[in-house]
Amino acid sequence: MDGRARRPVGGGRWAGPAAVLVAALFAMAAARRAAPNADDYDKPVEGWREGPVRYLLGKDDDDAFRALANDDERRAFILKFWSSRDPQLGTPQNEYRDLFYRRVAEANRFFVESPKAGWKTDRGKIYVLLGPPDEQEPIGDPIFGREGFSWTYRDPPSVGGPGMHSAIRFVKDATGEFHLSNDGFVAGGFESSLGLVFQVQAMQMKSLPEPRVMLDSIVSSRSFVDSVPFRTHRDFFRSVDGNTFVALTVGVRQSLVQSGLPSGSEPTAASTGGSGGESQRAPGPAAGGERFEVLARLVGDDPHLPTYDLAGSDGLRAARDDASSGEDAYLLYQGITTVKPGNYTAYYGVVDRSAAQVYSFKEAIAVPNLKSATLSLSSVTLASRLERVTDGSDAGYTTPFILGNLRVLPRPDDLFHNGETLAFYYQIYSAASDPIDGRPDLEVEYQFFVARSLDDTGQPVFETLGKPIRLTRQQNQVQGYSFPLKDWPAATYRLQVMVKDNLSGRRSSRDVTFRVL
Repeated sequence: MDGRARRPVGGGRWAGPAAVLVAALFAMAAARRAAPNADDYDKPVEGWREGPVRYLLGKDDDDAFRALANDDERRAFILKFWSSRDPQLGTPQNEYRDLFYRRVAEANRFFVESPKAGWKTDRGKIYVLLGPPDEQEPIGDPIFGREGFSWTYRDPPSVGGPGMHSAIRFVKDATGEFHLSNDGFVAGGFESSLGLVFQVQAMQMKSLPEPRVMLDSIVSSRSFVDSVPFRTHRDFFRSVDGNTFVALTVGVRQSLVQSGLPSGSEPTAASTGGSGGESQRAPGPAAGGERFEVLARLVGDDPHLPTYDLAGSDGLRAARDDASSGEDAYLLYQGITTVKPGNYTAYYGVVDRSAAQVYSFKEAIAVPNLKSATLSLSSVTLASRLERVTDGSDAGYTTPFILGNLRVLPRPDDLFHNGETLAFYYQIYSAASDPIDGRPDLEVEYQFFVARSLDDTGQPVFETLGKPIRLTRQQNQVQGYSFPLKDWPAATYRLQVMVKDNLSGRRSSRDVTFRVL
């Protein structure tokens, strides 16, 4: 199975006549058991989450499924759950689901030492997640009641370094059932149950097809670390199909490139929730020698919302320039997908091929509905650089960092230093067209505000700063503007963008906040 020749999981050097008899009895008992199929396990009932799929369910998915009210909602959730893991959407089969339930059936046949189904045993769980081991060896001494097995999984050459492998050990208890072991009598065993968890979690990456393997592992994660070396930014633009273009940008701080995670951000399982990240072992170098690969998944909070993956050829792509200079500089990666408006959780993975680590973190994203027949604006993107391009389009998104006829390098955060250039970008939608030349007639106004004090809740109170900048007779619905922040005091500022459509008389505005240090 799985394209590799492996030793049978039930054997070892203790095989003999007695073992053959026991095996025959086990086979007879197994034959008497009902053999449920994949459709039986995936019935849209409340107990679905307690079946084999529980090995794949993350906390968020589990909580969402438990909150569903009826079978129709559960059926839609289950369909979405498996479709998000389908490695080849163009085929009628879901190859991953087929593989998963084939392993469940095999576990039920192989592991019959317990009254419970084989997939529920410790050996069954590992088998379902990772498949049959590459090697199986007996451990301990059956004479002293310390009988067990060691399963070794060896990574293929493309994963990790040469000779990388992980061993999982099982020890038989008084009832005859084999359990995962951390016993000290096993030389080289796992030092703690936490170590075992991370070993199994890292090897679980082998149980899924690339590139969704990383995303499934990240979404299922329940432990996080500080995400200080990373920054995220998202922009929203209207799509012609009524959905919303979501541009996701991830900044990787140069300090991570130079020396790994900074002090205070070492991988840990202590923190949960928020925009934390988890560290795992990563595959070997990517094609082309790129050190980092960045991928993301958007998971709808509502079970009827789709799941969107940005991975592989559709993953986040690197900018040719850094977002800033010095030790706080960021390498930028950006990807885009068309998304149905709604609330999502965005899961990110940064694969560091050189350090053989995967850093993961998540955040909540509310995708707005920009479909409107009246004048409206996209979000305002703070940028480190704006450049005119000749291969862009008049409006919309073409390739990463190319928005309309501009190359836009987003800021990884809202921080500017005195003397830097403030640049920003936005789009205008549903402007009326002149019946003669077919172009809009727009007035654009930029007004700055500065926070002079805080209110009773600790929020900044903004006051008008200077006179507005007015631009008339604007005909381009893709707008970008920049100017130097020379002699700006350190403070929090707000920029208000106001657009008037002279042909329809309608107005629309957007705000964006930034800080000057």
